[in-house]
Amino acid sequence: MVRHSTDMGLEERDAKLLEVLEQSGWFVTKVGATDYEPAFAYSMGLYQHFGHPEIILFGLDLAVMHRLINDVGERIRQGRRYEEGNRYDDLLAGYQCEFRRVDPRHYDELLSWAVWYYTGSQFPVLQLTWPDPTGVFPWEEGFDERFRRKQPRLD
Repeated sequence: MVRHSTDMGLEERDAKLLEVLEQSGWFVTKVGATDYEPAFAYSMGLYQHFGHPEIILFGLDLAVMHRLINDVGERIRQGRRYEEGNRYDDLLAGYQCEFRRVDPRHYDELLSWAVWYYTGSQFPVLQLTWPDPTGVFPWEEGFDERFRRKQPRLD
């Protein structure tokens, strides 16, 4: 069960958000960096409309993350599927990206709008991960520690 723009009792801003989501198939929420966590962005609607896990991304510029999730959403709309553990070289110029499954224990803390939209945490999420400048991912030996805080592991 998901929320709809026509649901009774919604605040105007919530109804408008849902209208955008219903028209495009997804909505991207951006969250600015704090002293405790990096900036991040995530989708809501990809699972409902396309049967694809939602996407969360950390540590890049908010505009870049927004655009990247929208690019992924457009590809999903066209039939592309992104799978956990696979690497893709067509998302960030010059770098491979890998998708990792997000443990649902992180949903309430990080994906509050998606939890609200889906009226619970019964939806899958993939974290779109990126490597350090030398191409090493956070879980691999030799990862540049200067980037560790920018991209928390959620698996």
